[in-house]
Amino acid sequence: MSRELRRNGKPRSCEPCRISKIRCDHATPTCQKCQTRGITEQCFYHPNPMTKPAGTPRKKPEPRRRKLSVHPGGSERLAPLTLSPPTLRNDLVNSWPTPPETTARAGCPKPTQDPTRGFFLGSTSYASVFVEEQPLPDSVHEQPSERTSRTPSVSDRTVLGSRHCQIGIGHSIVTKLLPISFFEKSFNMYFEQQKASALIGPLVISALPQLRLDLAQLANTENDAVAMYAEMTRNTARPMRVPTNMRPSEFHTLFTGKNLRWETLGLILAIVCSNMQFTSPHDQIFTLDDGTRLDRDELIENMIHASNDCIHLCQIHGAVNDIMVWLIYTNMLIVSNFYGDNYHGTWRRLGDSVSALYAAGMHCEGGYTERANTEPLFIREARRRVYSAVYRIDKTLAIFFGRPPMIGWRYSDRKQLLDVSDDVIVSEDPEVINQALSRLDGNGWNTDGHIHPSTCIRLRCQHAVFKERLLEQSLSGEKDSDVAHNMKTISAECTLFWESLPVHLRYEMYDEDSAWHRLGAGITVRLISAYLEYLHTHFQTQRLLQRQTQQALPALLDVSLKLLSTALVFTKPLNGAYETRRHFATVIMFYCFPAAGVLALELRKSTIESVPLPDTVFRADVIRNLSVLTSSLEWLILPGDGNHKLCTELNKMLALVLDEVLNYEPPPTGSNLGSEVMAPATGPGFFDIPMLDGMEPIPTQAEDFLTWLDGAAWNNTQDLF
Repeated sequence: MSRELRRNGKPRSCEPCRISKIRCDHATPTCQKCQTRGITEQCFYHPNPMTKPAGTPRKKPEPRRRKLSVHPGGSERLAPLTLSPPTLRNDLVNSWPTPPETTARAGCPKPTQDPTRGFFLGSTSYASVFVEEQPLPDSVHEQPSERTSRTPSVSDRTVLGSRHCQIGIGHSIVTKLLPISFFEKSFNMYFEQQKASALIGPLVISALPQLRLDLAQLANTENDAVAMYAEMTRNTARPMRVPTNMRPSEFHTLFTGKNLRWETLGLILAIVCSNMQFTSPHDQIFTLDDGTRLDRDELIENMIHASNDCIHLCQIHGAVNDIMVWLIYTNMLIVSNFYGDNYHGTWRRLGDSVSALYAAGMHCEGGYTERANTEPLFIREARRRVYSAVYRIDKTLAIFFGRPPMIGWRYSDRKQLLDVSDDVIVSEDPEVINQALSRLDGNGWNTDGHIHPSTCIRLRCQHAVFKERLLEQSLSGEKDSDVAHNMKTISAECTLFWESLPVHLRYEMYDEDSAWHRLGAGITVRLISAYLEYLHTHFQTQRLLQRQTQQALPALLDVSLKLLSTALVFTKPLNGAYETRRHFATVIMFYCFPAAGVLALELRKSTIESVPLPDTVFRADVIRNLSVLTSSLEWLILPGDGNHKLCTELNKMLALVLDEVLNYEPPPTGSNLGSEVMAPATGPGFFDIPMLDGMEPIPTQAEDFLTWLDGAAWNNTQDLF
């Protein structure tokens, strides 16, 4: 039975439903909605809910505080729109927050920035090209959930001891480092195959003999584990200082043996995990000497959680040193490979890397004379290398997300690393070092034509400076009065830099297959990535210029097609080794999808309006390359790759646009239909999909996709309230 009627003839609503603006069923003594929400004790029907106590003054509406502000230079602009804070009232209203389902109403325009979305994507992000035409489906923005692990995290594991000696965590970390022989093989394998490591191989490998003894001591059940863990914790809490006269072969004594630290074990775990991520699960390394076969996926997951635990322990005790920076940086790489580059934990771990780098002072070199004189050559080059690697990846992720970078080149005086081999850096013979330095040209590149790990990092770090300048123009709140001129200057200087590079560092100077055969897959992948970064910088500059003038469109399409066709070299059968395929998802995500989106949308526009594409690209080339991309992603990206899901979602959107173009049927002659009508033959396309809050995500299985499109209830918006 319902309550008495209101003056308008409708039944009264209970106060919780009325204030929350949700539909009440008017049942007594309590409505069903309040019973479902577990608030029956607060469910009542107010006889006069809008009546105020006698003597309450009428509240005057507060005007919006928007006025012209005068800048020191004399220019006027509208100040940001601010609203007065809500008036605090001591009544039932304040105890009833509006539920999420009432934030979107039928007939109301959807806000540009969805307040429920957990992370921000700016104008250079991986999805910005598509969002210019239509809001993206929520499935594109879904964050990967934490995977179930056999290794409990710090928060849900019984921790023995105090914060100064967490024995339970320590024991769990040590057990993950067994068997020792497997870790030693994987450790060596990493530096043999990794062609652009931010770590100096010989400097880390020299610690292996002592680490083998240390791990054996920790694994020996006859030893006092509690005492050993406590000693490691005390070492972690102490500063790690590198003497001026220390030799490279002695460096490992600072973090092994009697000075063994938790960050050392974490670094081993992270390096081995990274090697496993780029190693085929069928590789013989996963077969132990006794014939036991290790589960690669289980190992990777265990290593990630164990290295996270090491970082947690070290951060508790304030560890700030070179090993700690190496650990956090390597952990960031394995997290991005496992969860994906759009995972917020990847961005958060990058922030940890930058914080540790700054805390360790690795961004300073020549600013303090006494510091410059106290860094041995090997440690100075090690710091230059890891700083360059973090600086480069900071700019890459900043453009990927469209967010401000965390490191500014203006705030560092760390110089470029030397383009010499790792063996030269750790050499204790001054003559060897001097000979290598004498063979560097005026720009610091080696004249032997060799491509060292430092060469690749140096190349991409120098190019990252142009990315930072691009971000300043793209993301700055106060736009420069002459953005077009600035972008053209950046583009011209970037081209001049690229053309001044030694020929052996420019991928486009090689024949189509010669780089793969002459240099090997490891080096070639790095050269392709550097070339794609160069093209991608021009792509972003042309996108900004196109917003100023349509005259930039031909150049934008030209560089977009170059990006797409260059990235597709990974699809060739000869280039399909496991390690090469493991890089493909990242290449596609960072460089290929934005360019492919521009090409697809311009192709669609050209088809609808029956106008030719600019003469810088051919329609057949665009269609062929887009078709190869969409078909290749179905088999080339490995299912275990962290970027697999996002690549799949973006590929679906790209395929929808391409299908609309290929299935387009122009309206009959004399038809009064508008020129913007598409008539695809295979159901709704990307631009026909209204993106509604609460819509189920697009199925990831291709065979379910068309069924999902046909059964989607686009107009049932009343069910959302």
